[in-house]
Amino acid sequence: MIPRILLLTLLISTAIASSAAAANINQHWAVTFDERVRLETWDNAITLEENANSSVTYTRTRTRLGAIWSPSSNIALGLRLANEFRYCLAPTNADFNLNEVFVDHLYLRMTLPYSPLTFTIGRQDVMLGEGFIVFDGNPLDGSRSAYFNALRVDWTSQSSHRLTAFACYQEEKDNWLPIIREVNQALIEQPETGLGLYYSGKWLQRELQFYLVHISRGDNTAFPDKSRTITFGGRIEQPVVRSIDLTAVMEAGYQIGKKADADRRAYGGYGYLKYCPKWKSPRFYLPERIATGVIYLSGDKAGTDTQEGWDPMFARWPKWSEGFIYTQILEDEVAWWTNLVSFNAEAQFHLTPGADLKLTFHHLLAPQKADGLASFPGGTGNTRGELCIGKLSYKFDQHWTGHLLCEYFDPRNYYFDDADSYAWIRAELMFQY
Repeated sequence: MIPRILLLTLLISTAIASSAAAANINQHWAVTFDERVRLETWDNAITLEENANSSVTYTRTRTRLGAIWSPSSNIALGLRLANEFRYCLAPTNADFNLNEVFVDHLYLRMTLPYSPLTFTIGRQDVMLGEGFIVFDGNPLDGSRSAYFNALRVDWTSQSSHRLTAFACYQEEKDNWLPIIREVNQALIEQPETGLGLYYSGKWLQRELQFYLVHISRGDNTAFPDKSRTITFGGRIEQPVVRSIDLTAVMEAGYQIGKKADADRRAYGGYGYLKYCPKWKSPRFYLPERIATGVIYLSGDKAGTDTQEGWDPMFARWPKWSEGFIYTQILEDEVAWWTNLVSFNAEAQFHLTPGADLKLTFHHLLAPQKADGLASFPGGTGNTRGELCIGKLSYKFDQHWTGHLLCEYFDPRNYYFDDADSYAWIRAELMFQY
C-alpha cells in the first residue's frame, strides 16, 4: 500500500509541475509549485509510556501551487493554494480524508517609488531572525502552513539596515478566506493579536538585531484565561577568530505581561559557538561545521503569584526537535517551548556532492521541577533526559531533495518513574519548481 501511495503522489506532482513549466511565463508572471511526501513513525512520544499503545505511522502529503503577478517592479500580488492530507497506517482504524484546499498566501506587496518603504498586506509568511520569537502563526496544523494574516512594513537603507514593523491577527480556525472541502482544521487554541518592531543590521562587522514584540490572546470556552506578553530582546552574531571561521551567536529576551490576574516575568535565550574548519584535505568523515551551545527558557515557579514561565510567542515550531514537541502536549501544549535548558553539540558532514549528515546531541534539564499535583511529567527531579538527532539530507538535482531524520529521547527524573524512551523517524521526498 505504501509504495502505491508514494508512486501515485509523485506521478501527480510531476504531471502538475510539467504543466506549470509549460505555461507562458513572462517578466510579469512567476509560477511556483512543490510537492512534499513524508512517511513518519513514532512511539510513546506523547505519553512516554511503553504500554500506552500510542505508536503511529502515517504518510503526509503536501501540495502547494502559487503564482506571483508583478505588473511593475514596485508591485507584486501573490496567491498560493495548499493542501496536506494524511494516510494513517497505524492505528488502522483512523479515518482517511483529503483535508482542505486552503489559501496559504494572498498578499499585495508594494514598494513606494523613490522610497525605502515596502508594504506587504495579506496572508504571508513572516520569519524574523532565527525564528526564536516569530515564525509560525498556526502551530496546531503542523508543517501544513505557517502563515500570518498580517500587515508588514519594511524600511531598508542602502547601508544594510532594516526596520520591520508588523501587525497580525490569527483566529482559531480559518474563517477569512474560501476553503474547498472544509474540515474545520484547528490552527491555534486561542485567537491571537500581535504587534512587533524588529531591527536588523551590521555594525563594525557584527550582525545585530533588536526587537519588541507583543502578543495578546483572547479567551474562549476551552481557554477562559486571557493573556498578553511583551518581549524585548536582541541577537548578536560576532566573528571571534576570522582566520579559522569561529563565530559566536547569542540571542536573549525578557518578558513582561499578564496571564489572567498574574503578572508575567520571564526570560530566555540561546547562545552557541560555530566553527567551520578549513581542512587541507577534506574527507567525508571530517566535519565541515561544528557547533556547541546552550538554550535557556525560564520555568514557572510553584507557589508564587507570578508567571515566570517563558512564553514562546509566535515561535511554536520544531526549531530544536521534531519529536520532542510531542512530549510537551501533556505538559503544556504542542511546541510550547518553556522551562527548558539544553547543553547541546552539533557536527555536520558533507559526505558526497549531494549528501549531508547532521548529528545533534542535547542534554536537557528543567529550571523548575514538575508540578507535583500533575500526573505528567510526574517526576521529582530537574533532568529531562538525553536527546539524540541524526539527519541525512540528499539533493538529487535543482528540483528533487530528500532526507531521513531520526530522533531518540531517553527520559530522566523530571518524568515519572519508569518513563519510557521514544523513537521518532521521518523520511521525506520533495519536488520544487
